[in-house]
Amino acid sequence: MLDAIRKHPQLPGLGAAIARIVAMVDADGESIQELRDFILADVHLTQRILGLANSVVYKRSYGSVTTTVTRAIMVVGFEQVKLVALAMVFVEQIPQKDRAAALRAELMQALQCSLLARAMSRQLSPEAKERVAIAALLGNVAKLLLVLIDFDRYQTMIARVRAGSTEASAAQDVLGMSLRSLTKEVLSLWGIPDSLALLSLGGQRVGGNEAAARFEGIVTLAKTTAQHLRHAPGPEREALVAGVREQCIAAGGVTAEGFDRWVAAAEEQMAPLRVMLEGQQPDADAHATELPEGSILADAAPPVGALDAVGKPANSQELVLARLQDLTQLIAERRGLSAILLTALECLHSGFGYSRSVLLLRDAGTTKMRARVWCGAITAAEARFLEIDLDASGDFFAAAIRRGADLQIRDTRAPQIAARLPGYFLKACAQTTSFILLPIVSENAAIACILVGRDVAEPEPISAEDVRLLRTIRGQIVLAMKTIK
Repeated sequence: MLDAIRKHPQLPGLGAAIARIVAMVDADGESIQELRDFILADVHLTQRILGLANSVVYKRSYGSVTTTVTRAIMVVGFEQVKLVALAMVFVEQIPQKDRAAALRAELMQALQCSLLARAMSRQLSPEAKERVAIAALLGNVAKLLLVLIDFDRYQTMIARVRAGSTEASAAQDVLGMSLRSLTKEVLSLWGIPDSLALLSLGGQRVGGNEAAARFEGIVTLAKTTAQHLRHAPGPEREALVAGVREQCIAAGGVTAEGFDRWVAAAEEQMAPLRVMLEGQQPDADAHATELPEGSILADAAPPVGALDAVGKPANSQELVLARLQDLTQLIAERRGLSAILLTALECLHSGFGYSRSVLLLRDAGTTKMRARVWCGAITAAEARFLEIDLDASGDFFAAAIRRGADLQIRDTRAPQIAARLPGYFLKACAQTTSFILLPIVSENAAIACILVGRDVAEPEPISAEDVRLLRTIRGQIVLAMKTIK
């Protein structure tokens, strides 16, 4: 079993993705950008996250359609999106329908366990609450991998559990090892931090460490409750949940009403996830059924149209306008400058289909502009090369920014252009063959600039309508930078 895990061709990539998401620990600008970029790199994951943000549960609170991943993270919550991304990396691994059904069932239990753990840890710090939620999710990784690696033994184990065996005894009989041992091996293989892995395993309390014992108690309680909630609604499930409720009350620290609130909160958050995993369309708002048929205007996010020869969506103007609504909404809600800048760049990048997009901000009290936010095919290491000295002579990027001149270079390979490209641009954007540079000026001073580019030459000058949209987004950035700290 362990050899099969180590040698399975899909697991290294799966483990790397999970480890990367787990490492995102704070809902700050940098982590939001990293999570957003991870999601945008996967079309299916992007669609699922946007679908979640536009489900009835979240639309009831926020109203407008969400069309950017950045706003989706704001609407749904960093931790919730992170959990969904962790769960969704498994989904694309299972093409067979029978396995897909089993995977969905295990994912829903893992997610429900995680949501319960979060609800039960409301009084903890945000960092501790997130650790508990992720540990609860990772605690189910063994059964998820069994679906992927050895579906026959997974089915045999589940059949024994349904016949009355405990999960622990069924795993030992069928696999020759416990699910806990399998989970421990996998999390170690993936490089998950030891403290988080131990918390997900349970049974590893450190003497005298009250915080660790409390965290583990929450994870264990969430696992037991999630297992019971997996039963079909009815007297048996109610009796099992009631048993856990009584244990919690006896242990102290919670009332029956408090326990029921935990379960209700997790169920509410689970509802759109269950719809998403089962591939159904979100239910219409209940009030909509009271209105005349056909009278409600469609407000779904526009799908990306076919791409032209340079990678630009055929309906790019519609996409940009839709994403501009997200940007305007975030500014109106004063959601924070970092989130607004991320949304503005995503609006440009995905709306126009650029290969890479970068926003550079001027360091206070200096003449230097550095890359702060980026999208697409550019790494953090490459982005750090982008540093423009506005006082540099012979640098036509700096000259354009000083003058506030918008530039379009349609082919960087042209001799008169190639010889003048700055070294920092060649290091950061080696594949860029065409680009647009948009200085951002406020009160006659250059404060930032936008650099967007493609890996192919642009056959035509940018249209007047596209220029207007680019400048509109730039104007929103200026407004945000002036009004939001």
